[in-house]
Amino acid sequence: MKLTQLSKRDRRLLGVAGIALLLYFPLQYFILPYWDAQGRASENIEAKTRQVLKYRKVLLGQDSVKEALKAAQQQTAQQESGLLSSPTDALAGAEVQGILREMVLSKGLTLRRSDALPVRGLTPEYSKVSTRMEVFGNMDQFVNLLVGMEIAPRILYVEEMRLTPVQLNNPRNKQVMATLMVSALKPRVQGS
Repeated sequence: MKLTQLSKRDRRLLGVAGIALLLYFPLQYFILPYWDAQGRASENIEAKTRQVLKYRKVLLGQDSVKEALKAAQQQTAQQESGLLSSPTDALAGAEVQGILREMVLSKGLTLRRSDALPVRGLTPEYSKVSTRMEVFGNMDQFVNLLVGMEIAPRILYVEEMRLTPVQLNNPRNKQVMATLMVSALKPRVQGS
């Protein structure tokens, strides 16, 4: 059968079928796959955007963590500047006794005795150096000594304190005998 023998209606249907075939193949193999790929790409872009935002948050947090760590290290270094600087336990004990002797004499008190106590390890990083001392003087001088310990460049703390009035029956006499156990911290030397 020839194309000229077909009726006008059949020729139109055949033309429409040809056009449909011409549209079907490019749509099926080129346009629709491209369209699907673009849809998946937009989904991927949204997922990647969320992922990038999460990474940015982590990076911003990382900077704040670094800053907090740096601030903590500075505070630690500042606090550790108040520790004893002697490398050995014996020298640290002598350093504490020397600091206390100077403070006692500068406040006008009389140092009766000063005994070094054994050094104790508190943590793997720090040791406690203690000394027991007995001082004699007026109550206001003793208060000035305690204030001086608080504002001293080295960190000193009183662990024990015993005050005894010199004259029990005389309230006007402000002289006291004080026994103190004062301690300070020192960094532990590796291997000790």
